[in-house]
Amino acid sequence: MSIHKAERRSVILAAVIELLATKGIGGVTHRAADHAAGLPQGSSTYYFPKKSDLLRATAVHLAAELAKDCDELQIAFSDIVAKQGLDRAIDYVALQLVESLAQAKHLQLARIELMLAAARSDDLTDLATLLSVAGRRPIEFFVSLISNGQSQTAIDTCVGLIDGIALMYVTGQGAKPSAAQVATVLKSIVKTNDNTTLSRTD
Repeated sequence: MSIHKAERRSVILAAVIELLATKGIGGVTHRAADHAAGLPQGSSTYYFPKKSDLLRATAVHLAAELAKDCDELQIAFSDIVAKQGLDRAIDYVALQLVESLAQAKHLQLARIELMLAAARSDDLTDLATLLSVAGRRPIEFFVSLISNGQSQTAIDTCVGLIDGIALMYVTGQGAKPSAAQVATVLKSIVKTNDNTTLSRTD
């Protein structure tokens, strides 16, 4: 595939994400995708003949967008732990989560639309798992950084709580979470882990 083709595909998929976030699944058509991408009519149909093809490719593209930047953040986290301690590093993680949530609100809305579409279409069923994992990955990534060997159940509970708060915010059902609120949830993991360690040594 030429660079030109790869770029055009990316432009189309980014446009579909915006359509999903602003107009919902019903607003996604090949014609609308071409218009939103600023490309000639027929462009999206050339790459993705069926709507299910277009939605599937968008889901994969969206999953990659939701999961990116984790490597750089891990380096920053490790540096803060080494220089300022775990508490300050957790505050940093909480701030990054809140900021990324605000910046990626449209991605989360698109994720919800695609997950609903996947639940209603046999052709797209597998996308629900892909998007669920991708949407939670940044949160799970941060939680795993501070969990220090904590049980998977505790991690899953923490991730589910933060993900639920995030989804309430992006759908307008709740206020934007503060870094302090998220930090409190994250620090509960560390506290639980410390208590578990103490009970094992008693």
